[in-house]
Amino acid sequence: MTPHLIDVHAHLTDEKLAGDVPALIDRATAAGVGTILTVGTDLATSRAALDLAHRHPAVWAAVGVHPHDASGWNDHSADDLERLLSDDRVVALGEMGLDYHYDFSPRDVQRRVFQAQWELAARLRATAVVHIREAFDDFFALAASSPPPPRVLLHCFSGTLDQARNALDLGFDFSVGGPLTYPKNQETRTIFGFLPADRIHLETDCPYLAPQPRRGKVNEPAFLAMTAEGLAKTRGLPVDTLADTLLANARRLFPKMRV
Repeated sequence: MTPHLIDVHAHLTDEKLAGDVPALIDRATAAGVGTILTVGTDLATSRAALDLAHRHPAVWAAVGVHPHDASGWNDHSADDLERLLSDDRVVALGEMGLDYHYDFSPRDVQRRVFQAQWELAARLRATAVVHIREAFDDFFALAASSPPPPRVLLHCFSGTLDQARNALDLGFDFSVGGPLTYPKNQETRTIFGFLPADRIHLETDCPYLAPQPRRGKVNEPAFLAMTAEGLAKTRGLPVDTLADTLLANARRLFPKMRV
């Protein structure tokens, strides 16, 4: 039987993918990827993600403002996100976070916008999807400064094993994509071999970060099956067994998602 895999982080509204969504979903389904969470990075892409979720039963939406787009935050942004979160097809708030690698938005603005979304997720009891790159010290400090959301996913986790241990102690979940399969990325395999089975998820982050067999190509949800094979090997499990665990994990992390 083909496993039911869930891509917990995709960007189907990206211009590299947006014109091909029905075919992308068909290819994903054929590869065993039955559910896709498409994630907003600003208000416009969040609304577009929700539109896709209404038009395609396999697709669900997360809405939020990415640290790259934090400079676009305004006095109405939190209210706009709260309205979007009230929709049954929206299962998480994000992606929010901090990115000190590119600094496309000033760091003080990133911190302010992250804190606003973190507190909104906590108040609304929403799952938070979090992007952290080269900013874990500030993330942990900000996260400790106010009550946390009930469920937190560190998407495309790029921290160290010690940072993973810290996040694990805080009750957070972790997702990984194509980089798990890169030959030189042993640290990621070590971390995702160490993490408890009930805290891990798979993602594509498409159209970015295609797994090794498609590295350098436009990524898509169907390619998640390749990453699943890599994670199953890392953890010494059959893919079907891993898929059953990941399905249960997704149901817990995204209680509004009917899968």
